[in-house]
Amino acid sequence: MQAQVAAPSKTALAKATGIALAVALLLLFAAVFPAEYGIDPLRTGALLGLTGIAQSTEVKGARATPAPGAAGIYRPESRSYKVESDDFLLMPGDTVEMKYHLQQGAGMVYAWKADGKLAFEFHGEPDQKPKKDYFESYLLEKNGRDSFYGTFTAPTTGLHGWFWENKGKTEVRFHLTTAGFYDSAKMFAGGPPEDMNIEDAK
Repeated sequence: MQAQVAAPSKTALAKATGIALAVALLLLFAAVFPAEYGIDPLRTGALLGLTGIAQSTEVKGARATPAPGAAGIYRPESRSYKVESDDFLLMPGDTVEMKYHLQQGAGMVYAWKADGKLAFEFHGEPDQKPKKDYFESYLLEKNGRDSFYGTFTAPTTGLHGWFWENKGKTEVRFHLTTAGFYDSAKMFAGGPPEDMNIEDAK
């Protein structure tokens, strides 16, 4: 004999529906709105850490917005960097100048090491000079150094580099290495400038 199951009354159905609706609304305002839309009227989203989900959600196909301060962190280039390595010998009183042509914003890393102190100036000559013989001095070392390492970002489009002078009484040898997005390099050694063709880095 099969047991008879009584159908729920209309009052019970209405009560169950009301409870389900209340739970759904509670979940909607307590979790769904804060997580999906950042709307948090009950403050439960902040308490449960759900509001951050809405802020970090990416829309497919949307273009990402750079984080504050991200502009200028990197600079794409159309070609590979170049590397140059040179040895120099300066007799007492001799001078030499080595400059690299960089576009504004292009970067370069450098290192030079000598077996004695050399006075030098690190400077640049913009292609568009406000007046004849204009140059920008970045660092002047009258007392001399025997080494110098660092990075450089060209503030203007033009030639940027070093002028060295041996103020001592003995010869000084030094080695210079650079790597960067420069177009060309020129050496000036007390006479007309000597153009130095630099091949692209392999």
